[in-house]
Amino acid sequence: MGSTPSRGLILLMILPGAGFILFFLASAIGMTIAQSFGLYAVVGQSHFTLDYWIGLFDKTFIDSFLFSLKIGVGSAVGALIFAYPLALFLRKQRPGSGWISAWVKVPLFVPALVAAFLIVNMLAYQGLLNSALLYLHIIDQPLRMLNDKFGWNVFLIQVWKNLPFQLVILTSVLQTIRGDIEDAARNLGAGPIAVIRHIILPLSMPGIMISVALVFILTFGDYAITRVAGPIYPTSLSVLMYTAAFTLHDWATAACIGVVIVVTSLVFVALYARTVRAIESLAQ
Repeated sequence: MGSTPSRGLILLMILPGAGFILFFLASAIGMTIAQSFGLYAVVGQSHFTLDYWIGLFDKTFIDSFLFSLKIGVGSAVGALIFAYPLALFLRKQRPGSGWISAWVKVPLFVPALVAAFLIVNMLAYQGLLNSALLYLHIIDQPLRMLNDKFGWNVFLIQVWKNLPFQLVILTSVLQTIRGDIEDAARNLGAGPIAVIRHIILPLSMPGIMISVALVFILTFGDYAITRVAGPIYPTSLSVLMYTAAFTLHDWATAACIGVVIVVTSLVFVALYARTVRAIESLAQ
């Protein structure tokens, strides 16, 4: 029997891949934090200051933050509502399951910007949906459905785009649940709902936590979809960050917004993980 590799050898094996990622990630985040305090300035002289942080928290920033938070949480939960029942269906081989799985995963191969333009073309003033409603005499004149202040278009695109991403994670987790556990529960008199509630759902909770957290991170900091289909005001934090950097040439304020996006994502993941663990402990 071969000996177990030492910890030093394991670290040496993962260093090329993990070290490459960690180096550039740490460099980018460190540079962004430094810029938010006036250091490593792109324009002008570098000097430490809190002015950029003090001037950041105005009404425009607060509205953008709340809008991005709403889109992030709503998209992650909305995609989960559709993805989890579908993952339960697809975890076992059934007639048509392969065909359904292939079609649902199509959005994975569609870039976010292209997906935004597809939905825009459907919901535009002279788009497919308005044309169909006019043809069926349901409405007398086209409806204005784009760039609504609440962000329904962004929700629709984000759920459609991220549903297959969650589906892949959830299906993989559900397929690892042993069938004999479910059979034992059924032999003891548990119905289908009880099996899902007391066995499948708790065992799949780690996959749910990962899928929701990843989709939140993707949607909270998204630029392409909110820029194309989102409201004119409030904008998302990513759009506000782009405007500050490339339109106003205020790189320090853009760096502050970038730090807020990263910190908010980390805080959400931490709070969400703690909430899931609390729910699991209460269920036991």
